[in-house]
Amino acid sequence: MKVKPVEKAAPSPIPTAAEAAANPSLVAPAPSAKPRRGIGALVGAGLLGSLLAPAVAGANERDAERPTATPTTARAVPDPADTEAATCAEATREAVATVVAPILQKALDEEGRGAFGCEAIDPPMFLSETEALNLIEQEFLKAGIKLRRDVEISGFTRTVPDRQSQESGAQPWLYPAKKVQQSWTFDFASEDVSIAVEFLTTQDEDRESFAKGRFECSAIGYDLSDLAQRFRDDFSTRTNGTPVTLGLFFDPLARATIWDREKRTSVPRSGSSFESFPEEERKSLMFGDWEKRNELLHHDALELLREQVRYFLDWARKEGKIP
Repeated sequence: MKVKPVEKAAPSPIPTAAEAAANPSLVAPAPSAKPRRGIGALVGAGLLGSLLAPAVAGANERDAERPTATPTTARAVPDPADTEAATCAEATREAVATVVAPILQKALDEEGRGAFGCEAIDPPMFLSETEALNLIEQEFLKAGIKLRRDVEISGFTRTVPDRQSQESGAQPWLYPAKKVQQSWTFDFASEDVSIAVEFLTTQDEDRESFAKGRFECSAIGYDLSDLAQRFRDDFSTRTNGTPVTLGLFFDPLARATIWDREKRTSVPRSGSSFESFPEEERKSLMFGDWEKRNELLHHDALELLREQVRYFLDWARKEGKIP
């Protein structure tokens, strides 16, 4: 049998590109035919699945790693003025929770110091706590503030003597200091506890002293001015809780004279009841008439304490702490 070339063939049923472009209906999709379920189709499907499985698995892993988009919701942009006001309010809350009013500088410089015992030439006048508290209460009542006694406030970090420690420092007669969380019962507080008052006495200095024991000596020295400043620092540590304004006062330990460094002698204290007396009469009062001397010093001590209290009330009024 010999192979001969095809001399004549039937036209192809597949349209050419030019014919398809001229007549799109020639390439319309044919009606769908029912799938064949022969063995060949099943084998082909299995082979195709095995080829596509790795690609599908990889796509699924990439989809799992891709962050899921969450629908966005419109948020109101905070007003900068509101944010600043809130920040200032929080800062003010923390600050006013620990306000300790300034102490009269004149009192810190000139008062609260004195020695008692031995052959003290000019011992100070010690006010009783009862009369001092009565004076404070009366001055507050004049300012329209009613006080109540013995109000406890917590939240202070105080520096106190570690009386349990046996360690010795550079000076072996001193206790080492330690910081403790402590509450304090104030002598007075206003009805709403927005103001608290503490009056410091020589008993407070004895209790708060770091000394393990005073030297064997018949004279005792006091410095309530220094004690008041220590209390001011301790009470300033309170940053939480209801805001309170603290007023610190101390026994002025009024004296008739002060030491003049330039003249190297004792001179009448400025503003004291002794200042108006002639020198000879003043000496007679100081070294002879003790009853009259103590009467004058008692008057001076009350007036000096009154100055401290009125200074606080004037400051509190200017600061808006009291009406």
